[in-house]
Amino acid sequence: MTIDSGPAQETLRLAKLQDYGILDTLPEAAYDDIVKLAAYICQAPTALVSLIDADRQWFKAKVGLDGSESPRDIAFCNHTIQQSEPMIVEDTYQSPRFRNNPMVTGPPYIRFYAGTPLVTPEGYAVGSLCVIDYQPRQLTHYQLQALKTLSRQVIAQMELGHYAHQLHSSNKRLEKRVQERTAKLSTALQRLLQTQSKLLKREATSRHSALHDPLTGLPNRSYFLQRLDQAIQLSCRQPSHLYAVLFLDLDHFKPVNDALGHTVGDRLLQHIADQIKLLLRKSDLVARLGGDEFAILLDDIPDEQHALIAVKRLQQQLNTPFVVDDHTLSIGASIGITFSTLGYRHPKAALKDADTAMYQAKKQAKAQAQERLQQQLEQQTQMSSKATSSPILIPNELSLVSQNFLVFDADMQGREQARVTLEEELRQAALGQQFHLYYQPIFELHRQQLSGFEVLLRWHHPTRGCLDASEFIAIAEEIGIVRQLCTQVIQSACEQLSSWRQAIAASPGPKESVLNQQSLSLHINLSLLQLSYPLLIPTWKSNLEKFQLPATAFTLEIDEKVLISNNPSITNVLHQLKTMGFGLCVDDFGRGHSSLSRLHQLAISTLKIDRAFVKELTPDGNSSSIDIIKTILDLGRSAEIAVIAEGIETIAQLETLMQLGCQLGQGFWLSKALHAKDIEQMF
Repeated sequence: MTIDSGPAQETLRLAKLQDYGILDTLPEAAYDDIVKLAAYICQAPTALVSLIDADRQWFKAKVGLDGSESPRDIAFCNHTIQQSEPMIVEDTYQSPRFRNNPMVTGPPYIRFYAGTPLVTPEGYAVGSLCVIDYQPRQLTHYQLQALKTLSRQVIAQMELGHYAHQLHSSNKRLEKRVQERTAKLSTALQRLLQTQSKLLKREATSRHSALHDPLTGLPNRSYFLQRLDQAIQLSCRQPSHLYAVLFLDLDHFKPVNDALGHTVGDRLLQHIADQIKLLLRKSDLVARLGGDEFAILLDDIPDEQHALIAVKRLQQQLNTPFVVDDHTLSIGASIGITFSTLGYRHPKAALKDADTAMYQAKKQAKAQAQERLQQQLEQQTQMSSKATSSPILIPNELSLVSQNFLVFDADMQGREQARVTLEEELRQAALGQQFHLYYQPIFELHRQQLSGFEVLLRWHHPTRGCLDASEFIAIAEEIGIVRQLCTQVIQSACEQLSSWRQAIAASPGPKESVLNQQSLSLHINLSLLQLSYPLLIPTWKSNLEKFQLPATAFTLEIDEKVLISNNPSITNVLHQLKTMGFGLCVDDFGRGHSSLSRLHQLAISTLKIDRAFVKELTPDGNSSSIDIIKTILDLGRSAEIAVIAEGIETIAQLETLMQLGCQLGQGFWLSKALHAKDIEQMF
């Protein structure tokens, strides 16, 4: 429902806004806490308290957005104040009103908007409380109601400031007339104090909400950092005062959420919060930082051993099976620990170090799981060599990951600093065009002909030289630049393939001796994160059209984790890519927990034998991996799926693979990864 927005009404609205005296004022913690809470509840990267002036939109509080104001005529909030109910734009690209808005087509590239008008007690909409996201989405009923509640708290803050200003002015006037109007002054002051008391109670309630997690009732990150700062200050004054900071991250929480739903996941988090509180002293503090992450402050402990014992109790308790909505669950936790003996001065630094220790603990646990997987694989291959057939299935890695904890130390600090340095170098590399494509040939082994190329990303580091993707791609995914790299790889690969095809078509002499332009194809790796990139399909379509290439010229390589993923959006993207004509290849096949039914469902066209099996091939032909390779080749022939052996590094490996009937292969023995100019000489 829209509201009256005529000239007279607009004049009164602007007058009310000016009366609050809030425009162009300094940031205030109360407003900042509200936008942080709004962003957290709505799971949105950006939240704003926006006030609509005569010709501009000004932000009293913001999170996730630079700048302090924007023109009114392009502001989404300008539309929000024209109606009495929240305005929600689930996908700006689908909205005739906003699809051409400069804030949609350009920075900050808004895709989702939800705003509630800030309506004064007199009925004037002076602005809005809104959340913004950069991908299309929806708000739950709970999130929408929370947004409405928080918008009322914004008005309450404005009213409080207004009343405080009025109180200050009134006191000055009353002081001048104290002698002649003593009785009236007393009554007026009493009323003002009552009003102030009510507003302060509202503020206290609002602050409590802003400092606590609504799901578990635990303190949130802001509250935890305040308490930790107090402990740090006390430890600085009294060096004997010892405290420990624990960063706790649940293991396998996402599979519970995905398989059983968010309701069970929420109940699980509430149960865990209760269990942690039961095991701690009253003087200790546990907070939920978000998702499945918790922070614990063990304050005034006698020694470091006390904290280690508490950690072991926590992990033992969390690993004990319990029932949630008729589901028996067992979940562990990885924990990082740091102590006040490291001499912290800032709470965020202590929490960050505990987080780093947790990350290393989880990484260590996964490495241990991989080692157990390798041992099981070796046992399985030994058993399979005695059997008539060789199954490829291996137990799921997640079932083998054990919970772990680590204490932050100087070595870890050095590794973390190196990691931070690498992150910054990666960001600069993305801006400085330091990434280049190399191409490793794939050969038809029996015909000794070139079949295609695998596209490999390399980083020309200014001091460390040429780095393989394995040395930086994981961190690139974590800091969010891998999608940018994905776009660059697609564009560069399409441009290069188009150039090669034109060169082959224009070259004199027979082209069948090496490769004809229509059969020249490229293999490109896509990770799970890249497949979730909303612009992946449009990026491919635009580049195929720009360079006049068919999708059949490309095979997209995915790993087995993607193959067995139950994420419907990922499956939908894979089906779209297949419909466009792309081939799908499962990389490193045979090492993980593959689902053969998914090979059929996704119409997989190619399998790559994991290089670990190829590496084990020996000249005498007694390798335990031969049976597994045979099984994969038999699977490929029976399902009409091409099979490529990767990592061929010796003549013995090549000869054995050819004897087994492997048609395609790649590796250093055949050819290393080449620069584009070197490949052009092959044509």
